[in-house]
Amino acid sequence: MDIKVVFAALETVCEDVIAALCGPSDLPYGNVAERLVTCMREIQEHSRALQPVVANFAAVYHHYDFDTQTPGNGYRTLVKVSQSCLLHIIHKGRYIASNYHSAFFRADHNASELEAYCNALCQLRALLYLAQQLINDNEYGQLYSLQGTELSRRFVQEYSSMHKACFYGRCLGFQFSPALRPFLQTVVISMVSYGETYGKQQSGLGMAALSLLTSGKYVIDPELRGAEFERITQNLDMQFWKSFWNLTESGLITGFNRIASNPVQVNFTLTVPPVSLRLPLASDPTLSITVSPPLAHSGPGPIHMRLISYELREGQDSEELLAFSRSDPPPISLARAPWAQKQPLSPWLLIHFHGGGFVAQTSKSHENYLRSWSKDLNVPVLSVDYSLSPEAPFPRALEECFYAYCWALKNCHLLGWYMSSESDNTGQEFIVCIWTG
Repeated sequence: MDIKVVFAALETVCEDVIAALCGPSDLPYGNVAERLVTCMREIQEHSRALQPVVANFAAVYHHYDFDTQTPGNGYRTLVKVSQSCLLHIIHKGRYIASNYHSAFFRADHNASELEAYCNALCQLRALLYLAQQLINDNEYGQLYSLQGTELSRRFVQEYSSMHKACFYGRCLGFQFSPALRPFLQTVVISMVSYGETYGKQQSGLGMAALSLLTSGKYVIDPELRGAEFERITQNLDMQFWKSFWNLTESGLITGFNRIASNPVQVNFTLTVPPVSLRLPLASDPTLSITVSPPLAHSGPGPIHMRLISYELREGQDSEELLAFSRSDPPPISLARAPWAQKQPLSPWLLIHFHGGGFVAQTSKSHENYLRSWSKDLNVPVLSVDYSLSPEAPFPRALEECFYAYCWALKNCHLLGWYMSSESDNTGQEFIVCIWTG
């Protein structure tokens, strides 16, 4: 949508709401009407100041895209998020202007909603001015400020002083699809409830249960939820985040997930020793290159993975593969049962790098949807359990993920996957890598 049209529509909506609520009326809104009028005037002021800034960004942000096929960068995102906020305000303003006479009009609720979006717009305005400083002070086309510069320090200092609670209260997830908002609300409510009980002498599951009892107030009070989330993100340490996200690793939750998810014939963990690999070059298969094992910070060490396959395929029950299993003796699963029919090698393999912010979780937390992917896509899945920070700082995890990818290329026959001899990219046409948030 044309940004000029958005700002023009917002100006019209502000005038309509102000005119409706400032005129003679016998509606019993009193102080709430004053709040709405004050809020709409603040929105007008923000809008008029933002229009030229947003227009300037919209004219140049494409120069900072990764390439023409990948239209994405921080400036573009900031403009799109601001536009989404404006559209939400327009929608809410039109509703107020059309329904304030209704007997069912929730005046206080709508005033609180509008005030929340006004606060969000104010913070987006501050972010846009910071981004404007960044784009003006950096060289043309340079997306990031160089580390250690005065601009970087000033940028971080100003960003840290901003009030971000408004983005985690009533406005949570406004920039995403409405279908995502309930999920985001569940995550944030769970996090702030867990943060309230964090540090008490309870087991992880005990804290989770106690958090469930205290979560009600964060459901009914979005402002409290936003303020508490801001406190948590600014004050609690890394161990809190590891503890929270690792709740999904508890035996009760993983056991329930396995019961509720699709059954698979192959599901076991692998430990690959840190040995150098020889792989042919894509440009000239007669030449090869040596891939060293991960070395960053702690030196050579094993790489852990999980293989999941809905159907048993050739190679997946071989002694050579089972020798890499972490279990001793090797796992006994449905795949080794005599009635399991062995399928031919798949032309595809899906390599998965789990989420958790590089500090928490393993493939165990993500088994549910990985099983579904393996069934629905009819492919084996190799999920990499890379080492976690802060014990294994960057770039250790990245090195392990790359090595796992190379190991999969080298040992495709063990994973139930084949690489076409006609491929010019040594199998890269037949492999999909997915990194989940």
